[in-house]
Amino acid sequence: MAKRLKPIEIEELESVHLERIRYYFLDNIDDIMEGLHSRLQIKSDWYKQFISTKSNMASDLEIGAERIFHYVFSRGMKHPNSSPIGADIMYETFDSFIHIDIKTVSESNWGDYKGKIAVQSNQTSYPLSKYKLSPNLPTYYSKTFKKGENEYYKPTLTYFIYVLHKHASEEIYSMLIICMPNGELYNIYRDKILHAGKTKNSVRYAFKEEPRFILLSKQKNVFRVEFLIKSRNYTQENLIGIPEKKYKIPVWVEI
Repeated sequence: MAKRLKPIEIEELESVHLERIRYYFLDNIDDIMEGLHSRLQIKSDWYKQFISTKSNMASDLEIGAERIFHYVFSRGMKHPNSSPIGADIMYETFDSFIHIDIKTVSESNWGDYKGKIAVQSNQTSYPLSKYKLSPNLPTYYSKTFKKGENEYYKPTLTYFIYVLHKHASEEIYSMLIICMPNGELYNIYRDKILHAGKTKNSVRYAFKEEPRFILLSKQKNVFRVEFLIKSRNYTQENLIGIPEKKYKIPVWVEI
């Protein structure tokens, strides 16, 4: 009979796959940046229509960024899943089901989202009962994998690529990779990592409240949040609301 992983084993998988996603990003960073900037080469063909239906300062990367990251990650993650319930990008690996959602925010909403990220029910397995919502993802899927002599259910792993950028410009202030805890870890992270969203039926993952893998950080801090890209013109606290004297979040590329 298949078993469930221990909480620390879930965190170990979350950390391993965060590193994997980061590797694909850094290995393809030139293609990613070229793809994100490609919209500006044809700006005159879409900008007027865009601002006629959106706020003048809304993120113009919201839709296009998904296409770019799907293309890049598909090179290394060979098993996309067609489930209608899930994040923008969903893959099955040997030991997990990985959900990756792409979030983009322009400078007009910077203050609202500093250290927080909007989460939909289809993007998480974490209990949202504090806001009278329910996650639509299971903490485990019914498929299993072998580890040693034991068989385990494959857990749900949730990640976000979070891009803070200047509206209709090449300028990117920061790009984060963020891992939201699996719902089985609720007794460890509790409700403090959840903040209210802008509307009644919305919620935000407040990663600034606890940016670490708690169980993996007994000896040395291991982070759920990393800067894939960070502008040197802004401090960590400016960008995500976490003072460096409290936690120094890893930075991989500084521009």
